[in-house]
Amino acid sequence: MAGARIAVRAAVALALAGTLVMACGADGGGSTTLTWSMWADGGEEQRVWHELADRVSREDPQIAIKLETSSFNDYFAKLGTRFGSDDAPCIVSMQALRTTGYTQGMLPLDDLIAKNKFDVTDFDESVMEGLSADGKQYALPYDVGPVILTYNKNMFRNAGLPEPEPGWTLAEFESAARKLTGNRTYGFVAGPQDVWMFPMVLTKTGAQPTDGEGNLRLTTPAMIEGVQWYADLAARKKVAPRLPGVDPAFVDRQFLSGNVAMGTSGPWALLNLKNQAGFQVGLTTLPAGPDGSRTYSSGSGFGISKSCPDPERAFKAITLMTAKKQLEWLGEVGRAYPSRESAQHAWYENARLAGAREVLEAANATAIPLRTTTNWERVNQLLNQHGPKLFSGAGSAKHVLEQVQRQAGQN
Repeated sequence: MAGARIAVRAAVALALAGTLVMACGADGGGSTTLTWSMWADGGEEQRVWHELADRVSREDPQIAIKLETSSFNDYFAKLGTRFGSDDAPCIVSMQALRTTGYTQGMLPLDDLIAKNKFDVTDFDESVMEGLSADGKQYALPYDVGPVILTYNKNMFRNAGLPEPEPGWTLAEFESAARKLTGNRTYGFVAGPQDVWMFPMVLTKTGAQPTDGEGNLRLTTPAMIEGVQWYADLAARKKVAPRLPGVDPAFVDRQFLSGNVAMGTSGPWALLNLKNQAGFQVGLTTLPAGPDGSRTYSSGSGFGISKSCPDPERAFKAITLMTAKKQLEWLGEVGRAYPSRESAQHAWYENARLAGAREVLEAANATAIPLRTTTNWERVNQLLNQHGPKLFSGAGSAKHVLEQVQRQAGQN
């Protein structure tokens, strides 16, 4: 669908939305109004999500969705508080990495899936697992994807370097990063955010931040070694810019500046990067460590709050939001690498990124879900808080990770 048509429909949806309702209710025409809370970092994302709400309402006129948005960081910081009050949204957007920390306010979907005989077999298994906890499904996914490496084709070309291909090694990565670093330019950008740092640590040493049972394990020798190597790309080797302060958007902003040759990303963000960058964007797998190229897969989806007065109607809404044709549309406009395998063709057809299928299939072949703790939001806040001293060389990985482990309440 053309961007102009999206914008027009979004404008109509915005005009009709009016004041956002903070709970589910019925209007005079018998339709059900469902409040949907979603993160959006910018007007373009807001327009896409308003359009999705409008598309669902056109599909079922008995469902009216009122969308409310906040930035990604604000969204999760506030969600737990909202679950404890009377203004929780009916439809809850959830990231796989954070699912275990918010199940206290979310309705398990298993009974509704069974009652409605809703077929989930088309959804990617890894993100379904990520959006579950304790054997219960808490959300239906709309996107999925492995963490990969993006690069600035112009910088590689100007440096006379061959573009990296799937299967390249950490030694080749570090060599390229050194050659691409110069006066006010850097070969790579590193930051303490979970989804960007831990995949690089995984491919370097195989270390994972939890034991898979919900227990934080940041102080193992392999984790300390991997995080120190990653931080030293900025602190000691100086092939990455130093983190000036707490800045969750640092990695994306630095890459888009055109002064950084490589960064980590995922297919959910690639088309936005391509559209915003003033240079040609390439992609490849994370560089291979001793056990090959390894990475994490993540994704997001839509669930229902326990306080929603009409969970049946909310379930109907999220099944429509994650239907094949809606996910194909999200793939076409670049907002999602669809969680339904049957809809993923739409992303490739619109992306027009050379080698995208080869890269994503190679990354998916080794990707595993990033298992987190119930207080993962706190862990991520602490990583961001202590990250600047680590990435500037003022603190060691051992000291910082011990601080985070202790302050997160898991000695």
